[in-house]
Amino acid sequence: MLIIFDLDDTLIDTSGAVTPFKMRCCLQRLVEDGLTVHDLDVAYKELLAIDAVSPKSQESILSFARQEGFDLSKVARALAELKTPLPFDFKIPTTPCAKEILAFFHSTHTLALVTGGYPPFQREKMEKAGLDSAIFSRIAIPEDSVKKPFYSHLAKEFSMVPDQIWVCGDRVEMDLIPAQELGFKTVHMRWGRGARGAKSDKVDYSIASLPELKRIIL
Repeated sequence: MLIIFDLDDTLIDTSGAVTPFKMRCCLQRLVEDGLTVHDLDVAYKELLAIDAVSPKSQESILSFARQEGFDLSKVARALAELKTPLPFDFKIPTTPCAKEILAFFHSTHTLALVTGGYPPFQREKMEKAGLDSAIFSRIAIPEDSVKKPFYSHLAKEFSMVPDQIWVCGDRVEMDLIPAQELGFKTVHMRWGRGARGAKSDKVDYSIASLPELKRIIL
């Protein structure tokens, strides 16, 4: 059996650690490039509020810039901050028991990681969270976050039929709907962005923490 995990807000607490740090960096860059704010802390809270209901950090920055009447042609450097390396001593917590759950399933299942984003930054986040990349038989990082082709490739590579494959991720539309279209079983990790709003009826299972997988995937 194959289990495909997402990274952000599934195995690591991106929303709790990385996103707030990066949003402040982006805001500071906007100010450096000409955005006028009366109170930096208030502006930061407004940006975080926008990000709380936005599907992607990039869209949060653009929405905030529009709201403030800022010239969108000047947001490139702020958006670039989302991909810059984190400080040397920056630590990223995993979601509860992520390492233990990976170790538990690794002994009996094939594990893969499919995470969208800038590949060097995604790998840096794994390292700063202390995740051993060797536990995954395959790692795919589509920069455009389109995951369905990678799901399909993994099924063929490991000669798995759809009902032998599970996908666990926090974003229903991005992570799980493409998996369902292929006939895979899906688990919605309700963490970070995935915890906002009502539970989705588009997925097979919904969990609040990874240890719950033990009662679902046998």
